[in-house]
Parts: sequence; structure tokens; C-alpha cells
Amino acid sequence: MYFCLNCLTLKEEETLRAVNRILGHMVEDDFLVWFPKREISEKSQGQFRQVEKPMFPSYIFIYWNGERELDFPFHEIHRIPTVIRFLGYDDGSHALKGKDLSFAKWIHMHNGYIKQSKVVYREGQKVHICEGPLLGLDGNIVKIDKHHKRITLRFEIGSTCSDISFSVEFLERNSQSGALSINQL
Repeated sequence: MYFCLNCLTLKEEETLRAVNRILGHMVEDDFLVWFPKREISEKSQGQFRQVEKPMFPSYIFIYWNGERELDFPFHEIHRIPTVIRFLGYDDGSHALKGKDLSFAKWIHMHNGYIKQSKVVYREGQKVHICEGPLLGLDGNIVKIDKHHKRITLRFEIGSTCSDISFSVEFLERNSQSGALSINQL
């Protein structure tokens, strides 16, 4: 089961440690708690450098290998001062489902850290993500910024839509051979 926990902004790491402590003492099943981050290229003094940024500030994801949601220690985690709430559904459940579950599994598959992907793009044509963790998310693209080497994707968690910028390496197709090469910007 996967859960999404909303906590105070800038208190994510503190909350993550507290949740790990509680789960380590209270559950016998496997669990993993992570604060999703992404690799971003930032330009400084004319040079691009890679930095780590939160993907969803104030949201922590939890994977728990338990059998029943009712056995999860929600009450104890709610007692952490930096915790606001668990993402929940109209039926009263908190275990992620549908698109939320797919998204949590995608982040888990990449160990909570989304590195730079490679993208093929020509002005006026559809963007194609050809390599990296964003592979398959072509349909979620809402903005392309070749100058800053970024694309913005739209994600939906619960009832909230978020646009998140990701660094990418733009590639071009060689018009004669069809081979891919790094775009020199």
C-alpha cells in the first residue's frame, strides 16, 4: 500500500525522520518513506550545473507492505507536530489508488529521485521523451523551455493538479541519417 502525507513546507526531512522512527517501532512489515526530488539544471555564471529540488514541496510518500489499511498507525503519525493530513478519498480510505497509486509506484521505481531525461523536439512538432525516468509521460507536457533545458509536466495527486518543471537534455534527429545527437544550445 502507498500513502501520501501532507506536512509543513520546509519540514519534510524532519517529518520523514519522525515517520521512519514511528514505523520502525510499530510495524513488522516492510516500509519505505521518501520525499520525492528531481534533478534540475540551473544556469549560474553562464554554466549549467545539476541541483536537487523537491518535486512536491510538503508531500511525503510512504510504501507499506501491510495487509490491511486499518492496521497502519495513522493516529501515531498524526501526532507528529509537522504533519497536516494524509491524502484521503471520499470513501474514507487513505491507501492511494488509480492515478495516485500509479504515480507513487513510478516515483518508488526511481527511488524517489527523478534524474534528467532525454527529449527529441523540433519546433511545431510533438515532444518525444526517448530516454530516462520521464519516458512515457509525453502526453502530460504543458510547456517547453529550450533555453533553460526544461519541460513542464502536469501531475494530478488526489484532487490537486501540479505543474512540475524537469530538466531534460534536448536531442535532435539528423535529417540525413535519422540518428539522434545532442542539441548544442
